[in-house]
Amino acid sequence: MKESYEVIVIGAGVSGLYTLYRLRERGFSVRLLEAGTGIGGTWYWNRYPGARFDSESYTYQYSFSEDLYKEWQWSEHFAAQPEIERYMNFVADKFDLRKDIELNTRVASIHFDSTDRSWEITAEDGRKVRAQFVVAATGLLSAPQLPDYRGVNDFAGLTIHSARWPKQKIDFRGKRVGVVGSGPTAVQIIQTIAPDVGQLTVFQRTANWCTPLRNRPIDAAEQEGLTARAAEIIQECRETFAGFMHNLDPRASTEVSKEERLANYQKLYDQGGFALWFGNYNDMLTNKAFADEVSEFLAEKIRQRVKDPATAEKLIPKNHPYGTKRPPGEKNFYEIFNQDNVELVDLRATPIEQITASGVETTESSHDLDILIYATGFQSLTGALLRIDIRGENGLTLQEKWSDGPRTQMGIQFAGFPNFFATQGPHHPAAFCNNTRCAETAGDWITNCISYLRDNGYTSIEADPAAEDAWTKLCYDSVKGLIIENMQDSWFFGNNNPELKGERRFLLWAGSVPEFHQLYADVAARGYPGFELR
Repeated sequence: MKESYEVIVIGAGVSGLYTLYRLRERGFSVRLLEAGTGIGGTWYWNRYPGARFDSESYTYQYSFSEDLYKEWQWSEHFAAQPEIERYMNFVADKFDLRKDIELNTRVASIHFDSTDRSWEITAEDGRKVRAQFVVAATGLLSAPQLPDYRGVNDFAGLTIHSARWPKQKIDFRGKRVGVVGSGPTAVQIIQTIAPDVGQLTVFQRTANWCTPLRNRPIDAAEQEGLTARAAEIIQECRETFAGFMHNLDPRASTEVSKEERLANYQKLYDQGGFALWFGNYNDMLTNKAFADEVSEFLAEKIRQRVKDPATAEKLIPKNHPYGTKRPPGEKNFYEIFNQDNVELVDLRATPIEQITASGVETTESSHDLDILIYATGFQSLTGALLRIDIRGENGLTLQEKWSDGPRTQMGIQFAGFPNFFATQGPHHPAAFCNNTRCAETAGDWITNCISYLRDNGYTSIEADPAAEDAWTKLCYDSVKGLIIENMQDSWFFGNNNPELKGERRFLLWAGSVPEFHQLYADVAARGYPGFELR
């Protein structure tokens, strides 16, 4: 690394690569620092068996290049991790991004120097670089954490967290394998490794509403149509509630007879992907009676697919209705529990007491294992930032600033941290957004903002504290009236975030993707009100 750049970008995932491309396009000197030894972000780190898109491949791809649409062809409607990682590397090579990327460079600290109003970035290996601007493209679900079970480090077998899966292939044949977790990642792992393992024990704390993904290869005729309509598909996604292909029905569920509703649920269930979630009636997120009805529709599907009634009931969520958590997409997940070598352990009834050298011990029994897989989630939204020593004006640490929960202006800047941007930090709509669609919006906004400063004689921009307070309150208020408002067990409220010390803080903005795009555009058009420009 040379000594200084105009901009340092941290993270070579979807957001980081896009922001690097846009900044370089505008002529800025920019360097991207990436902790991994390869490109891809989420799709580099999460290489566990079964990892794949839960949004259609052609809705997730970048939109900035017509040539890219023509040259890259997805093999499946919901591509798997190896193909997605190849796509990210294809993009990096096609646009010669690698020359501005420093791999195997984990950032340890980012400190603001008030004497020349620049940032000093220090890597874990001691290398330093300075920049006027920092863009943290560190991801919303990229800081994995293990549960705080007693003896979590005592297991003598192979322990793996799903987000830090080794590159070398793991042989599951004949092995006794335990999976802790039951969210989308766990579902993908379980249904993929179950045919090979000797014994599979699933430790489930919270059952989730899984719906069929309905994945299949893309044939030549479909490919031709998808390539021709690529830009049109992306534009359609920009106009839907959450940035997916599916748009909410303009009608409320109360406007339709129950018979018609049930027929519609079946049609959307057969369609697959997020159709049942974001292609349903427009009160899906606000009408609990409607959500409960969809939940019962899905509960009956589970009872039909799982032979043992007691196991089926354990797999049916009891603490949240459908639509209040991101629903895992599955292929044959429920049928896995019909296998004689698969056991479901309900941790609500029999919690884990400790991890031992030989396996997992619950309040009811001991489970001897050869491999223990944790699909236990992340310190969401704040974790990747708080695990870096970030210090702004007057030595203020981000940990201190967020000691009572994160405060941001538009989810992109923090008062006291001039010229520091986050592409997917807290108070961003990312959980309700098809990732690339919102990553591009944030990357464009940041690039346009820095260009505006340069073109108009400004040297810095910082969130106004009053505007930051107003935006943070707006985010808290945005969840009011939604079914998820009273959920006690959701990463949307930081249930995995130790810095909150058990306090509930809504960590997102629960508006629609079109509203998000428009809000960003309006602030830029008006000369960045809510921010202090020098």
